[in-house]
Amino acid sequence: MKTQPLDSILTLIPAKVRVGAGQWLLPLTLAAGGLCACSSGQPRFEVSTAPALRPVASLQELMQTEVDPSADGIWDAVETDVTRQGIEERQPRTPEEWAAVRKANLTLVEATNLLQIPRRLVGTKPFAAEAQGALDSDQIAERIASNQAAFDGFAQALRDAGLKALVAVDAKDPVALVKAGGSLDEICEGCHLTFWYPNQIIPALPGGGK
Repeated sequence: MKTQPLDSILTLIPAKVRVGAGQWLLPLTLAAGGLCACSSGQPRFEVSTAPALRPVASLQELMQTEVDPSADGIWDAVETDVTRQGIEERQPRTPEEWAAVRKANLTLVEATNLLQIPRRLVGTKPFAAEAQGALDSDQIAERIASNQAAFDGFAQALRDAGLKALVAVDAKDPVALVKAGGSLDEICEGCHLTFWYPNQIIPALPGGGK
């Protein structure tokens, strides 16, 4: 496309329009700039045929860098410590402390969306079972692949519980935050029992549990 100088384009417009209606100048300038851009040889970006969502981190990395730390930020926000000196209640009190809990909460909620992206590797490299009753990386991958709907269901339940925790944070309600944190813990444990250590053996309590 041949580019015409802006002055030559303006001469095509009657003087009373060019001079008496200044509001025409900006759109015309932008239009002329667009003509120049079309013929300036700018590189064109081709649309990729690859999937729109492509996981980069492994499931293990996602758990270690986002899910676990953010969940800890919620669970550790409200605590009751019993010591010889007495009972110490800990909870967010300042705007900065509540903001930190909210940041962790948002990270957890968004991480649940990442958990549902398909074709994510369990680990960057194969790893062995971590304890008796646990599965190795290949076994975990097989279990998830054969029951993807259940895995996604746990992620969605975790998101819903995280949203309830977020409501508690915005209301600055430590009691509701503890309750939501309990739900988060149950969902995490349920997912782990299903996909990570389904055959774990819990040792008996000393003394036969008495």
